[in-house]
Amino acid sequence: MADWYQIENSTFIAQFSSDGAEIKRLFAKPWSRELLWVPSDDSTKKIWNRTAPVLFPIVGKLKSDQYTFKGKKYSMSQHGFARDRGFKCLTCGTSEISFLLAADQETFKQFPFCFELRIDYKLEDKKLVVSYTVKNDDRQDIYFSIGAHPAFATNVIADYEIQFEKKERGFFRTENSLVNWQQSYGLDADRLQPSVDLFSKDALIFKDLESSYVDLVNHKRHETIRLHGGHSPYFGIWAKDKLPFICLEPWFGVSDETGHDQELESKKGIQRLGIGGEFRFSYEIELLV
Repeated sequence: MADWYQIENSTFIAQFSSDGAEIKRLFAKPWSRELLWVPSDDSTKKIWNRTAPVLFPIVGKLKSDQYTFKGKKYSMSQHGFARDRGFKCLTCGTSEISFLLAADQETFKQFPFCFELRIDYKLEDKKLVVSYTVKNDDRQDIYFSIGAHPAFATNVIADYEIQFEKKERGFFRTENSLVNWQQSYGLDADRLQPSVDLFSKDALIFKDLESSYVDLVNHKRHETIRLHGGHSPYFGIWAKDKLPFICLEPWFGVSDETGHDQELESKKGIQRLGIGGEFRFSYEIELLV
């Protein structure tokens, strides 16, 4: 059974579950409302039963849900196993909390590496800072991807707009959950109007985003949520159904491409970490008030 934890400051109340070390609630005091999609009943859980899962040790989908490493074939479902594993709470203060997941016999069945994944959440004024640290405890280089998947509640989608810091050239899409890098969709703009049609073919995938942050703006309420993406090489934007939420997702990794050879070491976006090394990545959710 999962344990629940809470941290708080003058701007936020944030709650977390030890299952997946997932943010389960982010209440904005100045706006008196939840920022995140919180599936609380059967109907909302059927739309999507997560809130802000951690994507590790892959981001997106593997071709045929399989990869090969050193001649051995492994199977892993979309976005990896971290979101479904129990994390250990290392520390919990009034405004910060840390979780840890370490390799074990179950993870070895899917991912043949000794690792530690630490996730730190810290409230700083009007920001929630989320930091990921991957440590290589193996006797060989390890290969992984990692990403964030926070879903922001959008009650009336017509009131919202996605705005980029800079003008973006375009994005890519998936076919059967695999990326088609051969076809790009031109944007040449610094904003997007979310619609059911825009997300009818799954996520929008940006490569080498020009912007260091992306805003989700509610024009009617004059509210802006800013996500600082940590200069991640890939950035996903996803929604579904009638768009009750928008996901803003900084990624160090991406789904396989349609023609991938399924070798882990040649996977696009894969991170290689040397023996004893540490990989760090942070992103921030900021309330503009």
